[in-house]
Amino acid sequence: MDLSSPNSFRRQVAGAAMIVMPPVFVLAELLHARFQTEAAKQLTAVADNTGRWYAAHALIFLALALAVPAFLGLVHLLGRGRAALGHLSLVAFVPGLIAIAAIVGMELVLWQMAQPSANRDQMVALAERINESAGVVPVFLVALLFPLAWLLIGIGLYRARTVPAWTAVLIALSQPIGFIGELAGGPKALAVLAQLVFALGLIPVGIRVLRQSDGDWEPDRLSVPMPATV
Repeated sequence: MDLSSPNSFRRQVAGAAMIVMPPVFVLAELLHARFQTEAAKQLTAVADNTGRWYAAHALIFLALALAVPAFLGLVHLLGRGRAALGHLSLVAFVPGLIAIAAIVGMELVLWQMAQPSANRDQMVALAERINESAGVVPVFLVALLFPLAWLLIGIGLYRARTVPAWTAVLIALSQPIGFIGELAGGPKALAVLAQLVFALGLIPVGIRVLRQSDGDWEPDRLSVPMPATV
């Protein structure tokens, strides 16, 4: 990785994140227990393998961290022609990412709540209070901005024609479908399939970014006139 050029460094980090992030999401979904709306069933699912639950959420945190440079790289690919759509997607992405991280943090607590040494009745009651609390509703609503951001950036890429159309479509649709399916209590296979489709769309873009020259990555850089020397 070239550290001497800021533009080259940003391009390589963005491209690498686009390649690494999707498989991490896939692995996290494979490890993650199926979402249960009932607190008792959810704690039972977590208790079956607390280590697996912890690993799944640690991977999600890693994927969310990688999502930042990957998403910024996609916004960069939009160029000036679709700058408004890129900025709008960022407005959705940032709060959506924070809300998703908050939800992952709340779920990670179940790792300790499901331990054999914990009082199950008390832990179930605590989980029910959290699930039924009005305070968590805004967090879940804001979290919907995360898949919306990917939908918007996918639409922008499709309209800008800076990546193959099929990759833009996969990027746009995979996260909303997977997110909504999981909230609706859909099968775990749907969540895994959505992340696989996301990987099929984003990884080729990441490879393309890594293969680009710095000139192709910054085709419309503004040239700043140097002050005249006396």
